[in-house]
Amino acid sequence: MSVNPDLFIHESDRTALNALKAIPGFTALLKGFMKIWNEKQFKLMNMSTLVRISEKQMPEYYEMLKPICKRLGIKVPELFMTTDPYPNAYTSGENDPFIVMTTGLVASLPHELIPSVLAHECGHIACHHVLYSTMGRMILNGSAGILGLSPMITAPLQMAFYYWMRCSEFSADRAAAVCGGSSKSVVEVCMRLAGCEKDSPVQANPEAFLEQAKEYRDMVSGSAFNKTLEFMMFSTRRHPLNAVRAYECNEWCKTNEFKSIIQYLNEEEGSAVHGNVPMNENLNSYIKKDAAETANTLKAAGFTNVTIVRSTEVRSGMPVNGIISITANGKTDIKKGEWLPADTAWLITAYMPLSADEEKAAHPGEACVPYSSVGYSGRDYRVVIDELRALGFTNISVSEQPDIKVKFLIREYSVAHISIDHVDRFDKNTWFKLSAPVSIRYHVMAQG
Repeated sequence: MSVNPDLFIHESDRTALNALKAIPGFTALLKGFMKIWNEKQFKLMNMSTLVRISEKQMPEYYEMLKPICKRLGIKVPELFMTTDPYPNAYTSGENDPFIVMTTGLVASLPHELIPSVLAHECGHIACHHVLYSTMGRMILNGSAGILGLSPMITAPLQMAFYYWMRCSEFSADRAAAVCGGSSKSVVEVCMRLAGCEKDSPVQANPEAFLEQAKEYRDMVSGSAFNKTLEFMMFSTRRHPLNAVRAYECNEWCKTNEFKSIIQYLNEEEGSAVHGNVPMNENLNSYIKKDAAETANTLKAAGFTNVTIVRSTEVRSGMPVNGIISITANGKTDIKKGEWLPADTAWLITAYMPLSADEEKAAHPGEACVPYSSVGYSGRDYRVVIDELRALGFTNISVSEQPDIKVKFLIREYSVAHISIDHVDRFDKNTWFKLSAPVSIRYHVMAQG
């Protein structure tokens, strides 16, 4: 069982993405991009120019991916290596995302830190960043002209893309911390990328690096001018500053939220009973969903006290076995991302109509008519009488309705009118007492 990425997505990431989508022109740009962008072109380029890492090629890196993807709940993406002295890794694609590492990254980082970089990239996949980040890189790299999208690119869109891409890195760092169990590796990766390569003759100090990051934060937050200066200096960067990334991730890893995620995943992997379980959906999103499937999902997540109760009351638009209401310890305002005790009492009320036998038992001495009053009209009255008698009706009277001349589409001996228990209009599947009077008039053709 993986953890829902909504639990670790950085609040700035979510806010920045919503702001990007709200900018006028974004929807048109996305549609234009999707019309001309083809994921297969990346596949062809990668397969023809890069080294694909697999169980047969550099398998030590490929094996690093498997536990990461299992913890994040994603399929293992393709992994490639490219010759580039600049230490970097990036993820692209959409339906079949892939990761590319540079030789400079492997040369700059100790071997034990590579899983943290891969977890960071897999975090982008888990957080569903990849399509927008691919689009953003191509636009901000100047490819908009080649793609024919230049007329759609505005300054606000560019600035919003830069800002969101910086914020998305915070979420990916959190994913790496979730996979590693702490912020230690993330902090050290940031420190190494900032200027402490693995072959440096002096010892690096992560604690001092975090102190430096905190001092920077205090400088910016303590002065409106410094904050404005920061925005002006870094507004066109796609990645946040290394020290800021390290500080953000380290601070989040001190929270109860992070500790709850790690405890939950460790319990899951150790087959232990969960103490607390995260909510992956808002409670009201379960309405009308299948009750049994929802109960199984809650149990699979770790909840141990899930009860389904039946309601036979017919409700408009409610599917069979659909959830009418759901509560957790009597509450209905539970939100996605909340942590609840594993023994939380779940009560699911689901619509389950009566079976045919139950319906019959609930109506002793009665019969259910299979047609409405309109449905009986036009049928041969003799057939209708036989059907009603087979159902058990005993008080049936019949009369003729002479028609002076033959009318178009009216058949002789067809039912002109029917009433049961003095009811002229009734729906199909209506229950009537077997002793109820049944009156039928049928058409006969008289000569004019």
